[in-house]
Amino acid sequence: MDHADLVTTTLQARDLDVDQVGESRWMTMLAGEWKRTIPVMFHLDESNLKVSSLFCGRPDEGHAEVYELLLHKNERVGWVHFALDDQGDIVLVGQIPRDVLDEDTIDATLAQILVISDETFNAVLRRGFSTYLAAEQRWRKKNDLPPNPVGDPKAM
Repeated sequence: MDHADLVTTTLQARDLDVDQVGESRWMTMLAGEWKRTIPVMFHLDESNLKVSSLFCGRPDEGHAEVYELLLHKNERVGWVHFALDDQGDIVLVGQIPRDVLDEDTIDATLAQILVISDETFNAVLRRGFSTYLAAEQRWRKKNDLPPNPVGDPKAM
């Protein structure tokens, strides 16, 4: 099986919807508990399977705290790590060399994206979007809605 077929069959075998979005490029979505939708893009080039996932937009505030948290998360061993794109949005990126590419490495990469997205998302929101969250909590209270648990670190 060639590498392109390996990517598509591995994703499909995990019951993921896969869209081919260009030559040697595929898109799928993972579903997290806290970060509900996690887009994942794959690009197979001559030597690597490149993986990227939009984590969140550029933080409104608390940049130093957000980036410190993300740099600590980057200390983990694995195929993906946090980075910034050209607009300052936070992304997860990685590369898997073709010579080690198999179902297990694709699976491990998807699992790492899911776990790190889910376990980091609320902490980044609280640090980088706290003014927005506070306004949302006030609006929810005014409209007799339950508070958003993201705004309360004890609720996690």
